[in-house]
Amino acid sequence: MSKNDILLDIKNLKIEGFSDEKWHPIVKGVDLTLRRGQIMGLIGESGAGKSTLGLAAMGYTQPGCRITGGEIMFDGVDLAKLSEGKKREYWGNRITYVAQSAAASFNPAHRLIDQTTASTIRFGIKPEMTTQVEVLTAMRKVVEEFNTAAIYITHDLAVVAQMADFIKVLRHGNEVEEAPTRDMLSAPKEDYTKSLWSVRALEKEPTQEQTPILEIKNIDAAYSKVKVLNDVNISVPRGSTVAVVGESGSGKSTTARVITGLLPPMTGSIEFDGATLPNKLEDRTKEQKRRIQMIYQMADTAMNPRQTVREIIGRPLEFYLGLSGAAREKRVVELLKMIELDERFIDRLPSELSGGQKQRICIARALAAEPDFIICDEVTSALDQIVQEGILKLLMRLQKELNLTYLFITHDISTVKAISDQVVVMNLGQVVEQGKKDDVFSPPHPEYTELLLSSVPEMDPDWLTNLNKVRQAS
Repeated sequence: MSKNDILLDIKNLKIEGFSDEKWHPIVKGVDLTLRRGQIMGLIGESGAGKSTLGLAAMGYTQPGCRITGGEIMFDGVDLAKLSEGKKREYWGNRITYVAQSAAASFNPAHRLIDQTTASTIRFGIKPEMTTQVEVLTAMRKVVEEFNTAAIYITHDLAVVAQMADFIKVLRHGNEVEEAPTRDMLSAPKEDYTKSLWSVRALEKEPTQEQTPILEIKNIDAAYSKVKVLNDVNISVPRGSTVAVVGESGSGKSTTARVITGLLPPMTGSIEFDGATLPNKLEDRTKEQKRRIQMIYQMADTAMNPRQTVREIIGRPLEFYLGLSGAAREKRVVELLKMIELDERFIDRLPSELSGGQKQRICIARALAAEPDFIICDEVTSALDQIVQEGILKLLMRLQKELNLTYLFITHDISTVKAISDQVVVMNLGQVVEQGKKDDVFSPPHPEYTELLLSSVPEMDPDWLTNLNKVRQAS
């Protein structure tokens, strides 16, 4: 078969989702054609229908969704008309799906090595290769070598510029436009697409230097005797935002686990507001727990899917503040308004919320405890550009109004530049440098910081190719 053979041909696809006791259209007659050896980039804001369309390419819909029209022709077979058993013959054999959440991708009953060996050999990924550049290069190489095809769903426009041959833009379940990547980047036709291309103009007002509210001193930590943090020292001034950056496995999230008491350190101490915190979460007082809260990367796995918004936000109100009945209900509504939602959402389940709405609910849950210090662990990484901007604006407004202090864990350098006062760079469980944002991002840089900054994709479709040429030559 030639490279130009059509592998997937979706025509006039219509999908509905069930919420508020009725069915609503969420994909409204979308077409998609994908040939062997091609990568199609799907972009659009939260709730546009990207993931729903991507799953439908397998003939699959999430619970609470149904296909109501159209064809999903995969290699000449209409997946929409196959029985569940017949579709399963394709899943994992001819069609695979990589979920947004790594936590949802693995079987917790089996060791990681048993679940990843075959795929890592095929992708040529070594254990130490964890930067975005290597992963993108490996994925592109697999498509080229095996003459397969891929749908790449992302909110990161610089990444889709490196990966996709074509880009399709979705909004509210409709196609906005589709074009070859270079054409879409240089001359998008629709105003909505142009708005996605605009550079984020957020910039945090500098905070006045204050005494530290949190100090991490000489922390060593390990998982099952494997040392993962080595002599970590971080100082977080009250009322500021300190961003912690580094590649996957650098120790960012492990540092957060140590601060929250989920991973007791081997040595060192955590001082909060002048007092040393007990290493273990269970040894901390309710008041100590209340004052330090955390917002997680994946709102999907951070919330109980069977609990309504009322229960999710109400639980910390009852646990930390003793609120119940009408007082609790009133405060839940107040918190919803604080995160720019309203009481219409109070009886919804997480499955009835968009990605941005879910993360706002997680923010409200953290605020319910009335904390002083919030750890934000990759809270915008799963969100599109427009929703990211809304969440960051919300967090900055709340910080100013409530005098909150943030430790912001992220790999997104543009987010760091937008919201941080200070930056901590981590690598292999150690702090490479910490300083004011402008100082850290001004050259000369330590070798690792230079590598990290040079690995941030740009909106140039030749960026990845050119970078790999430079690295291979050096």
